[in-house]
Amino acid sequence: MVYFRGIAPSDREALHKAFHRLSPASVRSRFFNAKFDLTSGELDFLTEVDFLKHVALVAEIDIDEQRCPVGIGRFVRGRDHPGHAEIALTVADEHQGKGVGKALLKQLIKLARELGIRHFDAMVLADNKPMSQLMLSTGLKVESSTSEGVNTISLQL
Repeated sequence: MVYFRGIAPSDREALHKAFHRLSPASVRSRFFNAKFDLTSGELDFLTEVDFLKHVALVAEIDIDEQRCPVGIGRFVRGRDHPGHAEIALTVADEHQGKGVGKALLKQLIKLARELGIRHFDAMVLADNKPMSQLMLSTGLKVESSTSEGVNTISLQL
């Protein structure tokens, strides 16, 4: 079972450590290039959210009778288009393909709808087939375009 909670500033160090456990391929899929560390400003952005314009959830599962974080999903409402939000998901390598991302996406869709967001927009590297498939698996209306190796996928919520 996957559990969810809002991210908090107190997650900063755990998120930083989790970043360093990601494979280079997972880092590239999330940040679109090789990245060896997160800056202080990036850590602030990733952990200090308002849950109105920027929502971030931690996905946790029980491992050895302890609840452990295995993924993070977020969306950020568009400044010029408040009915749209950009979405991003990261799942620990050892838990990819086990339904964590799907559960996280489902929870984010529910929260977005409650906040009046009608579209999720995802920028996905063209070779990131698992994320593209995840977005398509929602059963929601999807629009997609590709430019310079990046798929822009829009889900109608």
